[in-house]
Amino acid sequence: MARGLELGRFERRVRRRPGLPGAFFCCVLLIVALNFLNNGPYNALTVTGMALALLSIATWVYVWFRRTRGGLYVFNGGFVDAAGRRLVGVRWADVVSISTEETSYTLNSLPAGTTLHYTLKLRRPPRPDTVDWTFNTYADVDQLASLISRRAGVPIGTVSKPRP
Repeated sequence: MARGLELGRFERRVRRRPGLPGAFFCCVLLIVALNFLNNGPYNALTVTGMALALLSIATWVYVWFRRTRGGLYVFNGGFVDAAGRRLVGVRWADVVSISTEETSYTLNSLPAGTTLHYTLKLRRPPRPDTVDWTFNTYADVDQLASLISRRAGVPIGTVSKPRP
């Protein structure tokens, strides 16, 4: 795809982050299934539940490996996002704007963390309309956003939340 879009020389690859909520859910399912396997009772309902738990864990592991095998490939003239079978190629000139929104999380009024959600507004050349593309599943997403901002010549805008 990069050769077809004439994106130039390859520079670097940015990997995707694995989904931690899915990993936590799979660990809980695995612990419950192993507990039933070790302690019983052995009836049709628990065997079916254990089989479904193991099947969902296997499905999640397969999807996780497919997601992390891809990534965002940065070239001189643009980038290609590869996630499973989906490929998205973008030239630097097609980036219209970059916006970020910060979300803060709290537990009992104590700060628990913040996340940054970056949204690119992309121009599709044959059509005059733009497409929004969110990329917050990558490692070092803030460095990636600043790299795209520098290469595309577009400043990063901040989306302000409405005040209550």
